[in-house]
Amino acid sequence: MFDHSDSDQELKGSIRFHLIAASALAVILVGGVGLWGGLMQISGAVIAPGTIVVETSTKQVQHQEGGIVRNIMVTDGDSVEIGEILISLEDTVTRANLAVVTKQLDNLYSQEARLTAERDGADEILFASRAENNEHSQVLKTIQEGQRRMMAANNKNLSGRQNQMRAQINQYHKQIDGLTQQREAKKIEIRLIDGELADLNKLLKKRLVTESRVTGLMREKTKLQGEYGDFIAQIARTEEAIAERNIQILQIEEEVMSKTLERLQDVRAEVSQLEEKKIAAQDQLMRMDIKSPQSGTVHGLTIHTIGGVIASGELLMQIVPRDDILIVEAQVQPIDVDQLYPNQIATIRLPNFDQRTTPELKARLKTISPDLLEDPKTGLSFYMAKLVISESEIDKLGENRLVPGMPVEAFVKTEERTVISYLMKPMMDQIAHAMRE
Repeated sequence: MFDHSDSDQELKGSIRFHLIAASALAVILVGGVGLWGGLMQISGAVIAPGTIVVETSTKQVQHQEGGIVRNIMVTDGDSVEIGEILISLEDTVTRANLAVVTKQLDNLYSQEARLTAERDGADEILFASRAENNEHSQVLKTIQEGQRRMMAANNKNLSGRQNQMRAQINQYHKQIDGLTQQREAKKIEIRLIDGELADLNKLLKKRLVTESRVTGLMREKTKLQGEYGDFIAQIARTEEAIAERNIQILQIEEEVMSKTLERLQDVRAEVSQLEEKKIAAQDQLMRMDIKSPQSGTVHGLTIHTIGGVIASGELLMQIVPRDDILIVEAQVQPIDVDQLYPNQIATIRLPNFDQRTTPELKARLKTISPDLLEDPKTGLSFYMAKLVISESEIDKLGENRLVPGMPVEAFVKTEERTVISYLMKPMMDQIAHAMRE
């Protein structure tokens, strides 16, 4: 006969055993996971997108004024040296402007030399040697000969005006000589009359002559004395005229000297201005040949048409430095920047290459920008981190080459933490935030 009570007891015992076993297993599992989470250390990483760049940066080639393309010397990928001509522009107008300024300066330099000679009273003009070539030398000779003729004409004009004054002075001296002779003649006549008067006065006392005769002779003496005085006055006036002419001679010389000095000052001011224009024109002419700012490789050539027009400041090409160190520039989110410091180890992934065959490269964090930067395209703020990849790491790529502009992903290793720390941090941050509120 079947015993139901024994069967129930066995079933209850089996259930109890399984419950105890399951509980023990759960405790062991939770304890094991907790122990693993508390002891297991895992590394964190700051993930940042980046780009391969050259350490000294690519140089942009532009032109200040722009112009018409005459010749293009390079193509993309060409290797160039610093100072090598890349593009030449039409220089006809620039050369013409320089020629005009040079001719104006040649005239002014020659004028300055002539005016200096006139100021110093020199017989010859000392021209500085400024000939740039044979053709220029002939032009200068023509200009200088013109200045010599002008100096001769000026000297002749000055001498003519002064000689005219001197001729008048000579004439006045002759007049003085004549007046002096007439004055001396009157003086002699007066002396003779004085003698006659003395004799007549003696006779008059003896009543041997009439008084009217004595009076008439005295009247004649008075007339001669008046004429004698007139000659003295005329001589004085003539001498005054001579003095005036001498003053006029000096005034003519001073007038000419004043104009010479004034013109010399003006010429030197014009020379100073034109010298600046010439330097600017020469500088502009030199820039008609657009040269490489550094040795490297031509990249991104934008000009391909002879006779085409380039605008002022237009980007013509870039020169990528040759054999320069390649680094990674990575954009780090502001929230992660506190986890970064120099010499941190990072892993670089290259999405452009086959991920199955391309190894990850090790890099070292070199610098972090001191302040936030802004992406002009997205407007997002970031810190710029620069990471250096060693040559030994680059060699792992084999035939693959790193090229400036290539995108990368940078994983910058941060401090090791336990699994529980990672799991609990968000909750602890929320609790701390809630407590502060």
